[in-house]
This record gives sequence, C-alpha cells and structure tokens, in this order.
Amino acid sequence: MAEGRRDNAYGARRLGFGVSGPHGTPMIRPETTVRMIQHAYAMGVRIFDTGPSYGAGEAERRLGEALARLPPYDPIVVTKVGIQSSGLTKRHRDFSPAGVRRSVEASLKRLRRSRIDWLFLHGPSPAEMTDDLLKVLTEMRRRGDVVSIGVCGRGAELDIALNSGEFTHFMTPVHPGLSPDQMLRIYRLRSAGELIGIETLSAAMPRLSLPLSAGATWRVARAVVNGSWTPRSATPMTIDEALLWALTDGGAHRVITTTSRLEHLEFNINAVANPPSGRLISGGSGLSSSPS
Repeated sequence: MAEGRRDNAYGARRLGFGVSGPHGTPMIRPETTVRMIQHAYAMGVRIFDTGPSYGAGEAERRLGEALARLPPYDPIVVTKVGIQSSGLTKRHRDFSPAGVRRSVEASLKRLRRSRIDWLFLHGPSPAEMTDDLLKVLTEMRRRGDVVSIGVCGRGAELDIALNSGEFTHFMTPVHPGLSPDQMLRIYRLRSAGELIGIETLSAAMPRLSLPLSAGATWRVARAVVNGSWTPRSATPMTIDEALLWALTDGGAHRVITTTSRLEHLEFNINAVANPPSGRLISGGSGLSSSPS
C-alpha cells in the first residue's frame, strides 16, 4: 500500500498545471487562481507553467502570489519569452537579446523568484533563433537566472533547437491527431531531453458542462480571434484516455493542461496519478525518474 501511494504521488508529478488563458484575465478572480494552484500542489502537482503573454503578465503575478504560499524550493516554475501581450488580442514578438533579458527580469519580479527553472522560447520562427539569442540564453543559464532552456513550438524551430545541443526541454503538441512526420520529430526530441506535451486534450471529447466554464469561453474566443481550431483525432477519446495516451504511446515525459474548474483539475490529476492499468513510461530529466 505504501508503494502504491508513492507511485500515485509520482504520477501526479507528470502533470503540470498551466496558469494561462483565462487565469490572466478578469474572467477568473486572482484568488481563485491562487487557490487552484495551491490545490494542485496539495494533490501532488509540482510543475506550474505560465508566461508573460497571458494577460500582459497577470498570470505570472498570480502564480507568484501562490508560490509565496508554497515551499520555496519544491515547485518547478516554467515561463516563456518572445511574445508579450496587452489584452486578449494584442500581441507583439521580441526575440532580440535585449528583449529577452528584459522579459526574464520582469518575469522574475512577477513570479517573486530568484531563478526560473525552465525558460521556453514561445513559438519562435526559425529566423528568430539567432546565434545572439542563443548566446544570451546560455549566459543567463550560466549566471543561474535560468536552470534549463527550451523551445515551445511545433515545427522547424524544434529541429533547430535540437541540432544546437543547448536546449534540454521541448514543449509541443502531443495527441493522436499528429502526422507520422510529427510523431517522428517527437521521438527525436524525447531522446534528446525533456518532452513536454501540450494540447493533449485536443483528441478528447469536450466536457459539455453548463454554464460554460471560463476556460471553455476563453478557448472559443481565442479560436475566433486566431481563425483556427485545433484538429481532433479521427477517433475521439475520453479525457483520461487522451492524457494517458500522451504519457505512453505519445512519448511525453510530462503534460501541461489548464482548466478553470476545480473538479476538472482534480479529474486530470487523478487520471494521471491513478492510471487504470500498467505504468507510465519513464520520466525525463526535469524530475526524479523514480518514485519518491
């Protein structure tokens, strides 16, 4: 029984909570976000992902408030650089070395941290991944402002990061709707470092609970603004099936999901912490690969 509890606690650490989307807007009260982060931590989640583009830094501020109430050296704090926002639709890109330095300094203040555990380039184009950018990222890592650097993307930018040999973390969609070429890239990334799956629930049947949650409303609004929808798998899965697929057949070391409802958060955590049968694939480098 004690071994089972350890396995379940470790399983929960394979899921990260995304402090993003509506958590950076007035759609969700700041204290509600803080309580959800605390609840996720109490259930075993240790990875918290955010970025300055979510609510012009508001999501980072909320995560910083929650982190101030948690043990200081336990959570894995993830944020991004390269895209800033002002409101729901206004975004601008800045992957210049000076812009990245300013972004990290501002994020550290909002997060109330002395370092960022995992820092991701947020959807850079291949042309934006310059030698000067790589130099400033490795300098920040040497100084201790950043522990590990990664790329969040879905195309050639991931290949560039992989070939550089400097990036250890890769964040990309992981779901059954991917093409064979995309799956091949995923397994190359996995072999080179920590593979973080996002959009893992795009293959899942939607939760049709009314009234619509803030998260569902946010996704609809974002799709309308962007003019695109995330493609679904030909065979929709349940929520728990989609999460477990990403952590087994999908090859992800971790997955990041976000929600605005506590019951959905608990369901996601329990699905990963208590898989119906078998074990998840071994973990990556970001957390211990053995239960603790």
